[in-house]
Amino acid sequence: MKRIALILALTVLAALPGCDVGLPADVAARDYVHRQARFAMDLPEGWRVRESRGAVTLFVLAPESASGQANVTVTVEPAGRFSTAGALAHAADRRLGRLTGLTHLGHEERTLADGTKAVVTTFEHRAVGEAVRQQQMRVLAGGQAYTVTATAAPPESFADHEAAFENVFRSFRAAW
Repeated sequence: MKRIALILALTVLAALPGCDVGLPADVAARDYVHRQARFAMDLPEGWRVRESRGAVTLFVLAPESASGQANVTVTVEPAGRFSTAGALAHAADRRLGRLTGLTHLGHEERTLADGTKAVVTTFEHRAVGEAVRQQQMRVLAGGQAYTVTATAAPPESFADHEAAFENVFRSFRAAW
């Protein structure tokens, strides 16, 4: 009976926001942990978090800035037929080709600190009417496809937020 009570208490504690019981140390060390979608990351100082139940799981919003607007979004969906981050990124790049005024600026593979492979694509477009620069990091882990998108408008303001974006990308952990 005591053992059942202890297990129940630990389960309740693990579900509490901000509680790191049962998390790997590198995940618990992150500023933000989304237990249900199983991802974690550090947040840029002063940025606000807004969780969602829609297509985008998380919005991270930069403080108001005279140089432009910036945000980071995280989407999580089943990996489906994809078996590597590269295959996932390739399919996403084909979809990006439909964006108005698309200009590809870069594409790189990287390995996150936990050893997970990721692909980062940087591009500009005018699909929302105004020019924006986006950088998308795609991660495939635990049967899920994670897309972390950093956005800045106007594109020239991307450099003002680049260190914050890189902090999010570098610290991202998925499917622990």
